[in-house]
Amino acid sequence: MQFQFRDKYVATEEPIIIGLPHEPAQMDNYEEVDTLLNGQLDAIIKEDVLSTEFGVVTTTGAIIQRDYRKVIAVGLGDARALDRVKLSEALGVMFQFLKQTDTVKGQILLDTFPVDSHMAAELVAIMAEISVYEFNSYKVDQAPLFSETAAFSITSSVDIKETVSHYGKLGEGIIMARNFSETPPNLMTPEVMADKIAEIFESHPYVTGEVKDAATLEAEGYGLITAVGKASYAKPRLVTIEYRHPAAKGYKPVALVGKGVTYDTGGYSIKSKTGMPEMKYDMSGAANVIGMVHAASNMSLPVHIIGVVALAENMIDGNAMRPDDVYTSYSGQSVEVKNTDAEGRLVLGDAVFHASQYSPSLIMDFATLTGAVVAALGEERTGVFTNKDAAFLNPLIEMTEQTGEAVWQLPISEMEEKNVRQSAVADLTNHVEKPGRASFAACFIKQFANGTPWIHFDIAGTGTTSKTTPSGPKGATGVMIHTIVKMFETGHFHG
Repeated sequence: MQFQFRDKYVATEEPIIIGLPHEPAQMDNYEEVDTLLNGQLDAIIKEDVLSTEFGVVTTTGAIIQRDYRKVIAVGLGDARALDRVKLSEALGVMFQFLKQTDTVKGQILLDTFPVDSHMAAELVAIMAEISVYEFNSYKVDQAPLFSETAAFSITSSVDIKETVSHYGKLGEGIIMARNFSETPPNLMTPEVMADKIAEIFESHPYVTGEVKDAATLEAEGYGLITAVGKASYAKPRLVTIEYRHPAAKGYKPVALVGKGVTYDTGGYSIKSKTGMPEMKYDMSGAANVIGMVHAASNMSLPVHIIGVVALAENMIDGNAMRPDDVYTSYSGQSVEVKNTDAEGRLVLGDAVFHASQYSPSLIMDFATLTGAVVAALGEERTGVFTNKDAAFLNPLIEMTEQTGEAVWQLPISEMEEKNVRQSAVADLTNHVEKPGRASFAACFIKQFANGTPWIHFDIAGTGTTSKTTPSGPKGATGVMIHTIVKMFETGHFHG
């Protein structure tokens, strides 16, 4: 989406787009807007021509300088309640209305939104990208994407051009992750995804990378990734992307690790005919990690990040891993496989231990890991786990309250520690037939953190959405990218 910038309203044929709080006088440019509407703003609202109800979009017409102009208003409700989350929702609804009505041009009067101008500009930039997201499908008659044809001007008394440009890159990171996740699995194999990642970061400043192929993974002892991916013709890959801004010199890196099972049949513990469709999304953790690194590097944030994505297809052939098999992980710990559909924790075990070799101050992993977390928390909260005390998560939780990406901490206790070690033939087991499987899976991954502070995000419920929201259509969400990038930007992860 293209933006132009003005410091005052200019009469054009474009529709005027405004925010409308319950008390219009709270707008910084109330008199200007009232004048444009021939002194009738309060009357128009009183007569319900335009609505101030939160999230409701209404339209009317006005004669401005002798010409008819369309006015589009998004209701903002009580301005005192207009925090970052509420404003994001309102802007998402607004952009979706513009898309639905094929309104590809317009003047957004930013001063009508009664919040800090830079905050409004930041959220306009993000929501303009994500709320009207469309996957560029493989249909013969694919229409041009709204985001590619829309061009709006933003009128603001404050210079917000750099703010919009800066945070548009965060939105682009979320879009990139969604595009990875939405791509059909025959077109997004581990090899293809690794090649695309390399291509994306090839020209990024301060970024270096490495791709380990299947032969290298096996030779170097990555036994768990190798076990998961060996049955597929599309062999596994382990991709490491390092972004090190010069201003982050002296900081330990923060490691971001993503589960990238590009398709999950369940292996010999095969999924049902209703459980297997949409398993292309089982690489959303990896996609979101790539979106995080892409956004942080494009925004030139002064941070040091190690991004690790473990890419494999969980398929079936005569060489596939079986229940009762034992494999040796990269950490040296042996693992008894009791369920081949508990494969995400296996690839993450090797990937998290790999990340620990960079001596990070923190490891965070992201994975569509368990149905159990959805049963516990629903589809709108991400389950978080840590090997530190509960207070360690406070800065993260506070940030999610600003981004609207809800999280809820779940426990890891001595019970899970005992359960992951109950194999009679190996150090660890990847599955037990007991309740509490989200905590069990998290505890399994914890065994590979190598003593490093660690946070696990189970995004099985939040990595996709089954309905349209103000943040975009059903499908992949790019969840946690907004939160983690803002954490980097605000200096929470300086090691």
